Amino acid sequence: KHLVSTSSLLNRGRSVPQRCHPGARPGPGSTGSTMASLLHIFRFMLGPPGVPLWIVISFDSIMMILLISTILLLLPKKVWSKSKLVRSARNRLLGWLRRMVELSIQGPLVLGSVWLGRKLGRGRLSSVAKAPHAISAKADSMYDVTVKFSPTLGWNLFHQENYVVSFARDGTDIWAERSFNRDTDCEDLSGNLKKGERFKVVIQDLPASTRVKFRVCAVSYWGRGPWSKEVCVTTMSKPSKDLGFTGLLGPAWEKTGSGKKEYTWLQTRNEVHLRIAIGKDLRGKDVRFKAQPHRLQVDLAVGTEVLALLHGTLAHRINSDDATWYIDESKDDGRFIQITIFKLEALERWTRVFEGDDHPEIDPRYVQFFVDPLNPGSLGDLNE
Repeated sequence: KHLVSTSSLLNRGRSVPQRCHPGARPGPGSTGSTMASLLHIFRFMLGPPGVPLWIVISFDSIMMILLISTILLLLPKKVWSKSKLVRSARNRLLGWLRRMVELSIQGPLVLGSVWLGRKLGRGRLSSVAKAPHAISAKADSMYDVTVKFSPTLGWNLFHQENYVVSFARDGTDIWAERSFNRDTDCEDLSGNLKKGERFKVVIQDLPASTRVKFRVCAVSYWGRGPWSKEVCVTTMSKPSKDLGFTGLLGPAWEKTGSGKKEYTWLQTRNEVHLRIAIGKDLRGKDVRFKAQPHRLQVDLAVGTEVLALLHGTLAHRINSDDATWYIDESKDDGRFIQITIFKLEALERWTRVFEGDDHPEIDPRYVQFFVDPLNPGSLGDLNE
């Protein structure tokens, strides 16, 4: 009767945990533990005793900003892409972070370290060169073309590279090359805070009135990188004695009866004149003319069809209300459609009438206007 089991002796004096039913509500003890946890967090936010309140508020604000920033950066794309507010806040945060990195890179300590590393490494700390991007080319004169490009750079601050610009006539594979030092030969267009993000170089001694294609590659200590995409541009032409040039007509030129597929244009101080050669059978009722401030349109009515003779976006804005046209005839040129448009700015030197590769540019250095000193009321044109 007096024998006691070993398990009863071991459990004597212990509080045996009671099992709660899954659907039962938590007792008063659970609520007290929750309140205690919240009180502990509140005390942590208040900081140690004796700390000024402004320090506590500043610390809590910084911690809150860091927490929200971390959450925004770690959110998956499928979450932040659904909310415009969250997406905007995340993009703004990324912009601030990039700005902080850019400013820190421009600091004296970082700049000094980079300079020392480049001097000691002698290029060996550079990365493998990558192909530049955002290539553009623009003719400056009959023989010069400006090429702009952006290097493809990584996070290696010790990276050093120079550039090679290659060019050839469009339609051929005979390339010529010019080497450019990044520091001495390239003009930096990126500004003071983002140096090295956009460069400009000038290619000289090119053939006039020629379509040329360009490509750029970067060169580091480890050799050349891949070539960039090719871009094409046509060098400028020397203007005619009337300070103009020629351009291609639309498909309706075959119906004009003249056999000429080009129009000619000339300019004076205030006006621009275009001439389209026509045959003897074309009449004024067959011509459809429409002028707008930025666009000019000439069509031919051939039977039931209306064909484009000269369509294009104007290179300069005009006063469309004053644009006129008529059919004229001369001994030297035969019959032609004469179109007159007026410049908005007097003495403006036009390099072309229409935008596009079918309308070559002329070199503005060869376009000069002058006033006849013997007759100040009259204006003349001079091609030098």
